Amino acid sequence: MNRFIECIGVGKIFPGKNESVEALRGINFVGEEGEFVCLLGRSGCGKSTLLMMMAGLETATSGQIAVAGHEIKGPSSDTAIVFQDHGLFPWMTVQRNVEFNMKARGVPAAERRAIASQFIEMTGLTGFGDRYPHELSGGMRQRVGIARALTTRPKALLMDEPFGALDAQTRGKLQDELLDIWEKQKTTVLFVTHSIDEALLLADRILVFSPRPGRIAADIKVDLPRPRTSQSADFSALARELRGLVGADREID
Repeated sequence: MNRFIECIGVGKIFPGKNESVEALRGINFVGEEGEFVCLLGRSGCGKSTLLMMMAGLETATSGQIAVAGHEIKGPSSDTAIVFQDHGLFPWMTVQRNVEFNMKARGVPAAERRAIASQFIEMTGLTGFGDRYPHELSGGMRQRVGIARALTTRPKALLMDEPFGALDAQTRGKLQDELLDIWEKQKTTVLFVTHSIDEALLLADRILVFSPRPGRIAADIKVDLPRPRTSQSADFSALARELRGLVGADREID
């Protein structure tokens, strides 16, 4: 196995005024290059906390996280993160929002314009480069966030429930578009969700998290052929298995 992403004994404790909160305990897993991994579990189980630590935006209390052989000790060019709240700058156009990360890294103007245009086209935003976020739908704003993350060509794309606030039709369309981009870019993706169907539609592999303190309760390989449909018998069988695991109160061996 190509040990592209490694979590070794990762734990996270948030200090509190009266008592500390243990968010994660003993997270161990290895992810392969180009793999699409979903982190699945109920709200509050530490999925987003782990993603923030992988992005270098939070520090692990214990253990170690490495991406592409580099230990994560702070924000890194190896990773890019997309949040549920797209985090666009409202005073910037789509083009300038997509260019932002490259500008911050000193990429020359002509080069960043060309790269931004490439990802604007890839995410279905051609013709909207001069629009502002308030002129776009929720789905289009999320596309801008994805395009901005991809411009730095991250080795791992981290996505924290990016489609959670969208209506079902828009969500389904963006899921299909994300898979198309992933298949073209071969970027390793870690995708946080609490939707079993979304995890099964997207993932090569699903890590099921137990309730807090979050631990990996199960590591499920998804062998369903693509494109997938929730109507298939195999899909339904895996969904039933995952419902049982997500609802478990103890770590599953």
